[in-house]
Amino acid sequence: MASISIRCPSCSATEGVVRNGKSTAGHQRYLCSH
Repeated sequence: MASISIRCPSCSATEGVVRNGKSTAGHQRYLCSH
């Protein structure tokens, strides 16, 4: 399975970013644990 590195828009971290459901537009939402 291919993994895509998601970068946190606020702190630019690639570690500790987890999926957080979907937005109203249907896009995947991500949540940074920092």
